[in-house]
Amino acid sequence: MEFRKFHAAGNSFLVLSEDPHNLSTELRRRLCDTHYGLGADGIVAIRLSSAGKASDFEMFYWNADGEPGSFCGNGARLALWLAHEATGKDYFRFLAADGAHEGWIVETEPVWIGVTLELRRAPRPRPEGGYWVDTGSPHLLLPLGNPEELRHLPLESVARPLRWETTYDPGGVNVSFYAPFAEGYAIRTYERGVEAETQSCGTAAVALAALSGEESLSLYPPGGRLLVSRLSETSFRLEGPLVEIARGRWGGL
Repeated sequence: MEFRKFHAAGNSFLVLSEDPHNLSTELRRRLCDTHYGLGADGIVAIRLSSAGKASDFEMFYWNADGEPGSFCGNGARLALWLAHEATGKDYFRFLAADGAHEGWIVETEPVWIGVTLELRRAPRPRPEGGYWVDTGSPHLLLPLGNPEELRHLPLESVARPLRWETTYDPGGVNVSFYAPFAEGYAIRTYERGVEAETQSCGTAAVALAALSGEESLSLYPPGGRLLVSRLSETSFRLEGPLVEIARGRWGGL
């Protein structure tokens, strides 16, 4: 099986020559495993639409646990690049797990891609502190006082029990801690389905932008910089980089 590996501000994804739908959950999990596979936060695939359809393609996403995931903002930016490679177009309408989206190839050298996300559930205070927000994936956002506190936070041990809270969503939530930084916020995210910290999370960036009320915001996850612009009360545009880092053949050993 041929593979390509990308990262979108450190959020890593595999693209496979075989349809991931036809692979077992265990094989998808193994492919994403850091020690016994290729190492990735998830797998992305697209299916181009026939002429005359309202959408240009459909996006499919599987988390590192091998299971289908909810919407992935950074994965969607990769899906847009795959559609661009296949068609040469720079603007797309597409369908994903949470509904309809739009996307743009903003730059090709270096690659910079934008995608729209919808606020599915407005920010809601959590009685124990923080806020729940749904931007295609459910998030728990928790503030910290400064970037140093955020940098030294033992995120995985702190976030893991919170990830399994089911008050807001029966599948649990992604957990992000954030602190003011530069002209925006530094943010770290523990993602459900990956069950670990990822280097960036697009839906978390948009969730924090929705909570902030800002018209435009720079977010600084460990993997780089993401930009979020508010298009309306419920619509946002996420932009960021995409880098292809490897191509090869999976031996299946």
